[in-house]
Amino acid sequence: MSNKRKRNPLIAKVSMVLIFLIGCLIMFYPFYIDALNSYLDEIRLENFQKKEASEYRAQQKALLEKNEQLKESGLEIGADPFDETVTQSVSQEEYDQYLLGTIDIPKLALNIPLFDTTTAGLLEVGATVLNGTSQPVGGESTHSVITGHRGLPQRELFTNIPKLVMGDLILLNVLGETLAYEVSDIRVVEPHETASLKIQDKQDLITLVTCTPYMINSHRLLVTGKRVPYTPAIAKVASQGKKVRKWKQMGILVGTVLLIIASLGLIIRLIYLERLKKYRFDLDLTMEGTTATFPKDVTLYNRKGTKPLMRDGKVFRIEPDQNGRIRFEDLPGGLYQLRFAGEKGRLKAGIKKKGQKPRIYSRKSFKKFSIKPTMIFA
Repeated sequence: MSNKRKRNPLIAKVSMVLIFLIGCLIMFYPFYIDALNSYLDEIRLENFQKKEASEYRAQQKALLEKNEQLKESGLEIGADPFDETVTQSVSQEEYDQYLLGTIDIPKLALNIPLFDTTTAGLLEVGATVLNGTSQPVGGESTHSVITGHRGLPQRELFTNIPKLVMGDLILLNVLGETLAYEVSDIRVVEPHETASLKIQDKQDLITLVTCTPYMINSHRLLVTGKRVPYTPAIAKVASQGKKVRKWKQMGILVGTVLLIIASLGLIIRLIYLERLKKYRFDLDLTMEGTTATFPKDVTLYNRKGTKPLMRDGKVFRIEPDQNGRIRFEDLPGGLYQLRFAGEKGRLKAGIKKKGQKPRIYSRKSFKKFSIKPTMIFA
């Protein structure tokens, strides 16, 4: 006789569900965590947009003065922000202090925070104005360089910037005003090549900067946009992008919650069904017809009808008596399928909860006979 310990089927089934759930949560982590972070950012930005107009004007005045100084002295491009490999957390105070608004790219359904300075911490949560370049408040002879990471597991940020093409729109919602830019130049350069980031006379430009190729990060992708009027047509495009973004966020978050609920529900169901098996009952059925029409025998199958049940090492099969009665005794609680010899269809019967009278849960009539329960508890 084997001395091996018998495996608990419940533990095996629950483990499979948990492994599936954890695997899905790991696989889709970047998607649902980005959706969650985007939702939280929108709440923060809504609070930011409630600031008084006078506060906006004061902040805007300071940034315009800074841009005037840069016109005279020229841009002083700061160090490559992507050289830093150390990640930093951002406090709420720091977040609020440097927040300017958002960068909105309708084609990508992207809307992320925009900060007026670049630090390793701020780059983890949004796009940042590269130190030494113009602030993104518009105006002639300005060139704002906006940096953002690609490939962060917890946020999309500039991951899909390479999908932009000439003519695509980039919108900056800064200090209560929306500035529109149209992509006019796309190039890949080495990190030290900054000539294209200089101010161009009379031009109002922005350039998005991120690492490329993906996960290698040896070069920099520069996407430059030229200022265009913010027209009703552009506003409509922005509105459509916002709708897509909202539906995308909602779909991901709701889908994740439903996956967790469904998995937990399945685990509860598995535990319940396993406990139900400890409750025993007899399944007693009577066929209505003539002896000549009764099937030769009836075989009992599992709930799904994929495997016949065994009793004393043999397939659990019963021949009806002369009155058409069949009785399967001492069954573990649950549902079963019955296959009648000579009939294509099957019948599902049993109990779904402790204390319930056994019932038939599928067809009750066949070609040559019908069937009804006469169920007796053991």
